[in-house]
Amino acid sequence: MSELRLVPAALAVWAAAACCILFGVWAALLVAGVLAACCLAAREPGQAVLTAGLGAAATLTAAVRQRASSAASEIVGTISGTPKQSDTGAYLVRVRVPGKPSTTPVFADDLPDGAVAGAHVVGRGVSKESGVPGVNPFVLNGEVDVLGPPRGLAAFAHHVRTTFAAAVEAQVGEGARGLIPGMVLGDVSLQPPAEQQMYIDTGLSHLSAVSGANIAIVATFATVAAAALRAGLRGRIAASAVALLVYAGLVGPEPSVLRASVSGLVGLVAVLASRQAEPIHALCLSVVGLVLVDSDLAVHYGFALSVAATAGIVALYPLLYRALAVTGWPDILVRALAVAVAADLATMPIVAMMAGKVSLVSVGANVLVAPVVGPVTVLGLIAAVFSLLPGGLEVPVLWCVEPLAWWVHTVARIGAGLPSATVSATPLTALVAYGWVLAGFLAGRPRATICAAATCLALCVAPGEPAPVDPAGLRAHVVETIEDAEPVPEGAQLVVVLEGGPPRGRPVATRGGIPVIFPNENAEDA
Repeated sequence: MSELRLVPAALAVWAAAACCILFGVWAALLVAGVLAACCLAAREPGQAVLTAGLGAAATLTAAVRQRASSAASEIVGTISGTPKQSDTGAYLVRVRVPGKPSTTPVFADDLPDGAVAGAHVVGRGVSKESGVPGVNPFVLNGEVDVLGPPRGLAAFAHHVRTTFAAAVEAQVGEGARGLIPGMVLGDVSLQPPAEQQMYIDTGLSHLSAVSGANIAIVATFATVAAAALRAGLRGRIAASAVALLVYAGLVGPEPSVLRASVSGLVGLVAVLASRQAEPIHALCLSVVGLVLVDSDLAVHYGFALSVAATAGIVALYPLLYRALAVTGWPDILVRALAVAVAADLATMPIVAMMAGKVSLVSVGANVLVAPVVGPVTVLGLIAAVFSLLPGGLEVPVLWCVEPLAWWVHTVARIGAGLPSATVSATPLTALVAYGWVLAGFLAGRPRATICAAATCLALCVAPGEPAPVDPAGLRAHVVETIEDAEPVPEGAQLVVVLEGGPPRGRPVATRGGIPVIFPNENAEDA
């Protein structure tokens, strides 16, 4: 169990930082003390000292960062990350102010030209307390003015994003256009809100963000290339490190890239150096280091999901792979299913806590798209580099990438269109459900478990009678007759048929599950 020796320390750092932010210093010290006492009870005095020391350090770091935060009606700094538009229409701009420990969220009704990641801006407005926990408890409601464009590495990353997005928009069809920049650079500017929701509902939204999976794919490609040149272990790790530096430069110097790089490196350690370094040990070190550097991560769902997914794959993948290997299925299918189930098992309780619902089709969707994720990422990255050069070298590469990205888009569209693709759930419900699946695998009944799970899913997502809908706030596709209802444009949430006639006895929906209403039906014609 030596690979678990840093787990108590990592838990102490994470819990102490979170408690300090949410409840105060004394709560954080109490949690760290309880964990240290548990180590003493287990006759591990060294663990107790380490746990208490790192817990106190995390508490001190979070407390100092909180005291450095203050409310202000005007801030000057640089934009961190891409501004996002909320459901209300307002834009969320995160501004990193020199000397402040965390970014300040600024909500603005309008987004001026040039307000991109890395731009130098000034934010003005009314400061108030944020409802989202974090080191910086203040937000600004007002406006953002651009003082200057991005500089340095941020300017280069912005140039890469805009150039590659323009190339994709010019050469790729509508079905795959929004996905390729997202899978390669985490750029979702070409994805309409309806398409983004489609990926969320099918558990594929991680593909459109710079995640540990992206890092792992890039590092693996570099490792395979180095192995083909007969490089040793050090040479492969060096090649992977260089590839990650290049990739980070293309994507941009964002905190999410740092977190993704750490998660991806843990996976790389698991593959390349499992005999010399335990993956769980590396994961614990990354948690300790990242939380001590940025205390905000302790209360971020994104960080929790990344750590849980990595831990789930590292801990459960070998067990699931051995359990599924007896089926005799193709190895690529067994590996994809083992990874998907392991990641989902670890993350579903967190997703249920965060969103109050879970996707019933996420495992199947991830298994179906798994064979093309790597090629899309690698070939897309090559196309992104070529787009910076003259000659149009990126065009044939994008032609190769398009059908692969189209497949991912098609899986997401069909999966999101299934009735009950997402259902309400609590963390306990999600944990119990996946616990039964894991128990079935470990009991040596993989086929029976998969058949039972598939039967339950089929019953849940089987087409049923559509429920009445409230058209208010839905994006409508208006047609004259029911025969014109399909094809439904992308992004439409409702079909409105203008023709009259007698009322229908039950609700109507398209083959994709989009509700259809007839506002001009006349009950007198019945």
